[in-house]
Order: sequence, then C-alpha cells, then structure tokens
Amino acid sequence: MGDRGDRLSAARQDLDLLVGDLSTVRGQLEEFATMWRRQCHTKNSWRDMPHAFPQGLREIADGLAGTLGALVEAGLDQDPGLARSAVAQLSALEAGLAAAIAGASRDQTAAVTADACGSTQPGAAAIRATMCCVRTRQQSLIAHLVKGQGMAPERAA
Repeated sequence: MGDRGDRLSAARQDLDLLVGDLSTVRGQLEEFATMWRRQCHTKNSWRDMPHAFPQGLREIADGLAGTLGALVEAGLDQDPGLARSAVAQLSALEAGLAAAIAGASRDQTAAVTADACGSTQPGAAAIRATMCCVRTRQQSLIAHLVKGQGMAPERAA
C-alpha cells in the first residue's frame, strides 16, 4: 500500500475537511443573506448584490463538494479533468462571494440598519477566512490525487 495508500488516505481526510468547510460557507452565506434581506426590507437595498445570491452561491458550493467527492472516488493518478473542474468551480464561488461582499460594502456606507453590529464586515471576514481554508485544502487534495498528471499544485488554486 505505502505511498499510494497514504496519498488516498490524505485525500479522503482533505475531502472530509473540505465538505465541513463548504458547509460552514453555506451557513455564512445564510447569515449574509439575512443581512441582505433586512437591508432590502428597510429600503436600503444592496443594488449591486448578484441576482443569484445566495441560492446560486450555495448551489456552486454544493456542486464543488460533489466534484471533490467524485475526484476522490476516481482515485490516484487520474486525468486532471475533474481537478480542473473543481478549480473552475472554486473560482466561480470566490468570484460570486467577492461580488456579493463588494456590493454589500459599497451600499453599507450609504445606510446601515439596526443589524447586530450594523456592519457586513464581520460576516465578510468570516467568509473570506473559510474560503482561504477551502482553497488550501483543495490544493492539498488535488496534489494527492493528480500527482504526476500535469496538474501542478499552484494550478490547483
């Protein structure tokens, strides 16, 4: 078993952590969406918020979790196609989150409701921190599985 078994075991561990991180992101999106709905309700609409937020971002996170699961199931030294798909999905998730956070931050200067702290920044910081963990763990998972298949770890980001 040796190195191959160790790599597959490490990939499975990375997957478990990634699924947990993506679940955390989903919860953070719910909190962020609640703040957004409250802003809209009080007529302080965050006009730049993407139409697909938060459901579209939750769907991307779910799709990414599914792709990562399929990547682990495909085993070691596989074609990098699934890994590239996971990279693209993570990039789409990060871009959507960045747009949502930027839109909320711009409108936050204009009007603030009586939300918990009156700011989107703690939620945005939490999402960014979790996504940093997701990116790092995804890189690790891909490095374990596509070793020697032309998918350098930095491309896994």
